[in-house]
Amino acid sequence: MIVKFLRLLFLMGSGILMLIALSPPVQRWMDRRGFIPDQYSYGDLYNISNLSKFKEKNYVANATLTNADKPVKRYKDVNLYTMGDSFTNIDTSWYAGGHNPHAWVGSEPLVVGKLDTTKKNILVIEFVERILQERMYWPEYKKIYIENGIVPSVKPAASDTAAGPVPNKFTEWLLSGLGHEVNQRLEFILFNGPPFIWLKEAKAELLLNLFGRVPGVVMSANKKHLFYPIEVDTTYRLSAFRPIPDRKLDTLVTNMNTIRHHYLRMGFDEVYVCMIPNKVTILDSTRGSYNHQIERIEANPRLQAPVISMIDTLRHHPNWYHLGDGHWNRNGKRFWVQQVNQLAARWSDHR
Repeated sequence: MIVKFLRLLFLMGSGILMLIALSPPVQRWMDRRGFIPDQYSYGDLYNISNLSKFKEKNYVANATLTNADKPVKRYKDVNLYTMGDSFTNIDTSWYAGGHNPHAWVGSEPLVVGKLDTTKKNILVIEFVERILQERMYWPEYKKIYIENGIVPSVKPAASDTAAGPVPNKFTEWLLSGLGHEVNQRLEFILFNGPPFIWLKEAKAELLLNLFGRVPGVVMSANKKHLFYPIEVDTTYRLSAFRPIPDRKLDTLVTNMNTIRHHYLRMGFDEVYVCMIPNKVTILDSTRGSYNHQIERIEANPRLQAPVISMIDTLRHHPNWYHLGDGHWNRNGKRFWVQQVNQLAARWSDHR
């Protein structure tokens, strides 16, 4: 009887574990409530390296804007649209427009219906430096930033009606991302709590001290910062130290202009672009021959979109990036929000 009970308990535990590993939403729901280790509690670069000196214990607080950062004034005659990736992981209540929709790059399209022409409709598109090289030089940029960007409507495919019953919202939530990177998530759930994390940190320190190795990340020359290898290693085409010919940048500028023209035709009053530098660009740009991609794009006379420039300010504030993560902290987010909100004030007739 005891054996049967233990077997049943084991099967139930295994089933729950596999459900968590298979479904990213379930994992996020459980780690937010403290049932399992949070994969991003201390930053993604710490999570890769497990070096204790880069364990940012107050990571969540350092990443979160406060109520004091919310705009004092909101401009009801301006609809402030933003489009970006994880650097713009910000609640839209911090924006100063009357309506502040956000489109997540790489996710589902943001369906807006018809733009309200009684208001000024402004769009700000954010690009991370490495993403420019990954997405903007190839024809796929149209699918990412136009077809899956902000769309006036979405027509269901003819086959959708014959595809069977539509799953309810809970089922969609449960199955979202089903099976994606399941092995990594399963390993994290099983081996990222005490005492395993202590063993991981001890192993990482040993590799660093004895062999000078930091698997999965790149350490700065002064040993104070961690970076993604793709930002640093010139064998990657996303590296900030890999030469970029002018003709390639011309292609990128042309593609940016195409995106801008598309949204102007949709009815937006203006489309701004903002390029956020890689962490290594700000904290260790002299480790190689930096390609100055952002400055060259911003200075390109063919670029038609107005620019919100970040790079010079960030160079004066290297502490605006997380210790154990590749993203900026709340100081960087705060600066982004301030710059975007200034556009709302500029376009409003009720300043």
